[in-house]
Amino acid sequence: MRLSEVLAGKTISWIKVHNHLVIHGIEITDFERKPRGMCFTAFRADGKFIILTIDNSFEIVINPMLTGRFQYLNKQKPPMKTTIFTLRTESGTLLYNDRKQMSRVYLVDKGCYEDVAGFCERGPSALDNGLSLEIFKKRLVQRQGQIKNVLRNQKFVKGIGNAYADEILLYAGIMPFRGRSSLSESEIVRLYHSMVKVLEKYTELVSHHNLKELSSEKRDFLMIHGKGGGICPLCGGRISEAKSNRFKTNYCQTCQK
Repeated sequence: MRLSEVLAGKTISWIKVHNHLVIHGIEITDFERKPRGMCFTAFRADGKFIILTIDNSFEIVINPMLTGRFQYLNKQKPPMKTTIFTLRTESGTLLYNDRKQMSRVYLVDKGCYEDVAGFCERGPSALDNGLSLEIFKKRLVQRQGQIKNVLRNQKFVKGIGNAYADEILLYAGIMPFRGRSSLSESEIVRLYHSMVKVLEKYTELVSHHNLKELSSEKRDFLMIHGKGGGICPLCGGRISEAKSNRFKTNYCQTCQK
């Protein structure tokens, strides 16, 4: 991750929680005190979680949900209304912001994830080399419901959120509202290969973004998600949109069946 490039080996001189609502499983005073004086070892993504390793002793584990974002600056900056916590090192300031306060943030002993909600019961990574087509099929037939919801279920595979599920299903030519049991053998094969191709493509695209771009919520590289009423890049038709609770689903009635 880009944050590893700028923060690995840096010492945490100060940490302050500004919003207590999303800190879980630990007293705020301990969250602010325990990492102080220790060095960052690494940042890494694990499915939809971000893990900050500190001195091989602690880890800050974050489920950013829809709107959690990091911001790194080479200078000190006062918190914004959306800032959850501020962390300072000798070289700069790291802010974690969440405008909707939906994140879940934990400080745990390294490798101890039992108290992190939704972490331990997840399936394999969608891009895990061990997730073969045959294993994908076996896991898929154990699931019921609409295929988009199955893809988003972290117990099935981890790392696919609402936006990427739309992208995968467009590329696979499968309508998101179809039941899992309605998929044919050929459609399941197409879904698997679409999942791998889309996630590999977007992982590569995001790897070229700088920290400022990564801290924004702009994802203009997406083909269809968030572009209701726009033009489908595959067929030139109109992109449809449906909303359920706080989630949007975008799809093409021409490309997807």
